[in-house]
Amino acid sequence: MLRTNYIRSPTSGGHGYEPLNWHATMLYWMVLLIAMMVNILGIRVFPHIESAAFIFHICFFFVLLVPLVYLTPQSSARYVFADFENAGGWESNGLSWCLGLLTSAWSFVGIDGTTHMSEEVKDAANVVPQSMVIALIISGVLTMAFSIAILFGIGDIHLALETPTHYPIIQIFYTATGSKGATTAITCTLIVTLVSTTFGLLACASRLAWAFARDKGLPFPNYFAHVSKYYRIPVRSIVLITFIACLLGLINIASSTAFNALTSLALIGHYSSYLLPIALMAVRRFGKKEIPWGPWTLGRWGLPINLVSITYSIVLIVFAVFPPFQPVSATTMNYAGVIFGAVMLLCTMMWFAYGRKIYWGPVREVLEEGHMKK
Repeated sequence: MLRTNYIRSPTSGGHGYEPLNWHATMLYWMVLLIAMMVNILGIRVFPHIESAAFIFHICFFFVLLVPLVYLTPQSSARYVFADFENAGGWESNGLSWCLGLLTSAWSFVGIDGTTHMSEEVKDAANVVPQSMVIALIISGVLTMAFSIAILFGIGDIHLALETPTHYPIIQIFYTATGSKGATTAITCTLIVTLVSTTFGLLACASRLAWAFARDKGLPFPNYFAHVSKYYRIPVRSIVLITFIACLLGLINIASSTAFNALTSLALIGHYSSYLLPIALMAVRRFGKKEIPWGPWTLGRWGLPINLVSITYSIVLIVFAVFPPFQPVSATTMNYAGVIFGAVMLLCTMMWFAYGRKIYWGPVREVLEEGHMKK
């Protein structure tokens, strides 16, 4: 949904067009349909599509960097690295800073996506962790450089925050270029990058649903664990995830407040799923029982990294339920904590009523002497 809001933003505020919530939902469904077609009909060229998206990602970085560096009035280094802006209405700058962490936290969401594709990767024990680290290093360097360039070229920060497009980055590029056409073209590079990530997100989510169905963790497990003989992928799981995502898009039509709660809920859900295995691994490291390491290990740095990750995840989960602004109203209230609690309660009830009778944990399949064994 955030991607589709970018699509409609360059035209908002001009030519008599008034963007409505249902417009974003229709665009959102269009992006999901394209992603589903690419994942199913384009599965044989899917790796090439992802490689092309990666190349565009690198090239577009320089396309966006040029106007920020050469066309905008540059701020001072003191403003970029030493100035603190508290525009959320919070009395404590420390609390405002912690809430600001939530924006950067989205950069790490999805880094685990490669693991969900591991059953389709050769030498996954080495390739998967290597690809995760390489992707994090490349994207981390580009993101840090781009963030610094934005801060140097942001100009009037209040003008950017109060932009009629509702996206400060679009206003920053418009201030730099002074042209709606150029701004729209630049924004299109962001749209192409963001939409292309949807292809991989759908692929990872569908494999996760497929694996959970195979392990008897979903209703109608045999149906959704089916693998198409023609496409050799879990087509039904792809359609299932697309359908659920389309249903969630209806929330944006009913209430933007509910949609904001949904995005916060996604952040809580992701970091909760990261926190649990990392915490269990840290506890295991303190135990006496030997851990059966694979070919990829962090060595002596493993435990310190685990502890930092646990601390960081807990801080994000706690502040993800805070309202973003003060004073708090029914519109600006963050309902993510309430929804997360309700979802956990529902899952607990389903576990005792249904799940514990059929779910015995992940199914491990290994190839021994040419035969598949579970």
